[in-house]
Amino acid sequence: MGVPQMYYTSCESGLAGFPGFQFNAATPGVPGAVLRRVEQATSYEPPRSIGYEPTADQLAATPVNLCYLPGSGGEPAILANTVFIGNDYSQRFGNYFVHALSVTPRDLGGARPIDFWGAAFWARDEVRGAELPELEPVPSQAFEAAWTDAFLAEGRSGRVARMLTAVERAIVTGDRPVIVVAERTADVAHWIAALCELLPPAMVGRFAFATYQFRPGRGREHLVGTVPTSDFTVTDAALRSFAVFDLAGGAESGGDEHPLAELVAAIGAEDVRLVWELADQLAAGTERDFDGWYPVAASAALCARLPVNDGDLAAVLAWLPGNAARLAPETVAQIAEECLDHEALTLPQCLVLVAVAAGAQSPDLHANTEVSAFERLLRDPAAAPADVPRLATRAGAEYARQQVTTRLDGAAPDAGSVAVLSLAVRTRVELSDGEFEGYGHDLITPLLLADPEQPPPAVLRSVPALRRGLLRGLDEALAARARGVLAALVRLAGDAVPEEEFKAHRPLWRLLAVSRAADDPRERIPALKRLTDAGPPERAVVAALWPQGWQLDDAAEAVRAVPKRFWESDALLGLLDDVLSATRVPAGGWAHYVTASDFAAENGLTGRLSEPARAHVEQLRRARDLVRKPKSAREAIAYYGQIEPPARAWLGGQLPGLLLRLDARTLSEVLLEVPSEIRRHYREQLAEELKAADLDAAATAFELFHRFTGVQPDHARKLDEVLTATVARWRSRDLDTLEKLLSQSKVDGLAEHVTEWRETRVPRGLGRFLPRRR
Repeated sequence: MGVPQMYYTSCESGLAGFPGFQFNAATPGVPGAVLRRVEQATSYEPPRSIGYEPTADQLAATPVNLCYLPGSGGEPAILANTVFIGNDYSQRFGNYFVHALSVTPRDLGGARPIDFWGAAFWARDEVRGAELPELEPVPSQAFEAAWTDAFLAEGRSGRVARMLTAVERAIVTGDRPVIVVAERTADVAHWIAALCELLPPAMVGRFAFATYQFRPGRGREHLVGTVPTSDFTVTDAALRSFAVFDLAGGAESGGDEHPLAELVAAIGAEDVRLVWELADQLAAGTERDFDGWYPVAASAALCARLPVNDGDLAAVLAWLPGNAARLAPETVAQIAEECLDHEALTLPQCLVLVAVAAGAQSPDLHANTEVSAFERLLRDPAAAPADVPRLATRAGAEYARQQVTTRLDGAAPDAGSVAVLSLAVRTRVELSDGEFEGYGHDLITPLLLADPEQPPPAVLRSVPALRRGLLRGLDEALAARARGVLAALVRLAGDAVPEEEFKAHRPLWRLLAVSRAADDPRERIPALKRLTDAGPPERAVVAALWPQGWQLDDAAEAVRAVPKRFWESDALLGLLDDVLSATRVPAGGWAHYVTASDFAAENGLTGRLSEPARAHVEQLRRARDLVRKPKSAREAIAYYGQIEPPARAWLGGQLPGLLLRLDARTLSEVLLEVPSEIRRHYREQLAEELKAADLDAAATAFELFHRFTGVQPDHARKLDEVLTATVARWRSRDLDTLEKLLSQSKVDGLAEHVTEWRETRVPRGLGRFLPRRR
C-alpha cells in the first residue's frame, strides 16, 4: 500500500493546463487542499552565492529542503523534498523541483520524517504524463542511534539541551521558531535527526521542519534551516525574535534548558530509545509537553538503571503518588526501589515512597521504605516532619526499636537524645513502660536540671511512663538542687504534667505550692513564716519563694520582718549575701542597702558573709561613722581614696554635704584634696543653699573665695561663677546684711574684697534679674 505523491516545478505541461510553475503530475485523488499546502510550503530561492549561470557541480551543491508539515484537523501530513535545478523549459533561471508525499503516521512504517533525508526514491525530473502511481517510501537509513551519539560527541553536546528546549517550546506553545544557520543543509538535517532521536516519540510526529529556506523568518515550521548566504542576517533583533543557532558564525539566542532536555542529552541517543520505550508503558496518555513527559522519562531512566540527578529524582517522586494506582504493582515497586537506592534521596522523598508503598500493597516494598525512612529520620530526628507516619510493618518496627534502644541506652542527656525519644513515640516504636521510665529518669531529668529555663519536651504529654521517671528523678535531686528542681517544676506544671501526678510526689507538690504562693511578693515572707515551724527555713522553701534571688527592697523587707532565728538558714543568708556583694547600687536603692548592711553588722552576721559582702559592710559602716563627725573630714576624704564600691559610691555622695559643714579655713585646705567630681558636686549643693539666701553658707563661700583668689585662680573662678549666679541676684537688703556680716570678719581684706565684688558683679535696677551675657 503506497502513498499519494506530487511533482511541482516550472514546466510546459501539467495539471494547470498552461506553462509555468504548476503540478507536473500527481497521484489521482489528491485533494486540492493538499495541493495548495504543498505549493505554499515548498517555494524555493537559491542562496545568493549561486549566481545566474551555475555549473552542474554548483547546482548539485545547492541546499536541499526536506520539509515536513504535520497534518491537523483530519488532513494528512506533507513530506516534501525540494531541489534547485537552475533553468526551466524556457531557460529562465530560478526553477526548482518539489517531490511531495501526502502521508499519515502509519504510512511511514515507524520511520521518522527526517529519516527520509537523502532517500533514493526522491525524484528531481518531471514526467510526461499527469498521473503518478502511489509510492511506498523507504527511509534512507542514514541516521541510527549510534550515529547520533557520535554526531553530538563531536563538540555539539553543549547546545543540544538548549536546542531541544527551544524546539519543544515552538511545538507546544508556538513560541519563537528555531532557525539553524549552517554551511551545509546536511548539517541542519543531521541536527534535526539528532533532536528527533531525543524528543519524545509522540512529539516527533508534531515536529514541523524545513532543512532550507532562503527567508527562514517567514517560515511556519518549528525549525527552519538556512545558510550564511541566504536572506537571513543574525542581528540582535533576530536573536530576540527567533531561537537562533548560528552554527557557522557561533551566535546563539539566550534560552533555558528544560530538565528533560538535560536528562535525555546526558543519557544519549543509544540509551534514550530504551527510555522512551519504557516511558510509553508508564505514560498516562495525557503528556503533551516536556513538563508532562519529564517525570515519565525520569522514571523510565530509573527503571533502566541509567543515571539521573537529584532534580530528576524529585520529579519522579512528585509524579509517582498520583500515578501509582494505574501502574502495575511490580512497576511501582521497581521505581520505588530504584529511588531508594539513589544517593540524593531526601527524607521527605523517602516518606513519599513510604506512602506509595503502603498504597501499592507490597509488604516487602513497604518494609524497605520504612527501614530506609527511619534510618534517614535518625540522621536528624529533631527535623522530623509533624506528620511523620507510624510504623506499619514488622520489619520496620523491629529495625526502629533496635536503632532507638541502641542510641538511647546510656546516651548523654541532651536535645539529640530527646529528639530520638520523641521520634520513637511519634512513629510508635515498641518500648515498654519500664524503658520509658528509665529514659524519663536518665535523660529528661538531667536535661531539665541543666537548663531549667528550656521548655519541657513535648513528648512528655503523651507518655505517662516518661513523666513518672522524670518526677522520680526530680524528687531525688530536690535536696541538692532545689532551685533547679523548682524551675523545672514550674515549667512542667500545666500542659506537660497533670496536677494529680505531682501529688504522688509530696515534696515536689509542696515545693510547687510554695512557688505558686510566692507569685505575689507581698505573700513571700508570710508564706516563709507559715512553712517554717521550728529552726531555720528549708533551702528548698527559700529557693521556691525567691527563685530569682533578692532585690534591694526584698532584702530591706526581710531584715525588718523575718524572725532572727530564721537567719540561721544559710539559704536565707545567701540571699542577703548576694545583695551585699553587689558593687553597684541602683538609683533610689541606698536606703535599702544601708538598712541591710546595718542589719548584718548589728546582728553578728558579717562573720558568715562572703569576703566581698563582709568587706562592703565594714567599709560602709566605717564611712558612715566618719560622715557623722565633721571634724573627721580629712579622714573621710582619705578613706574615700582607700575603699571600693559600693561604699566608695555612698561616701562620694556624702562628701559634698560634709564639705558644706566645714569652716572656710578648713575647707580651703581639704577641698584641694578631693577629686574634681566631688568638688563639682560640692559647688552644685552650695549653689542650691545660696539660692535660698543662706547667710552662713554665703559667708563661708566668700571667705573661701577670698582665700583662693590669687592663690588658686581656677578654684576661685569656679566659686565666683557660683556666687555670681546666686548671691548676685539676692535682694539688696540681703546683700547689705551679708556685707555687714563680713565687714566684722577678722580675715584680712575680706570685707574690701566683698565690697569690690558687689560693685562689679551685682547689676543695678532691673538688670540684676536678667540673664547675664557670657
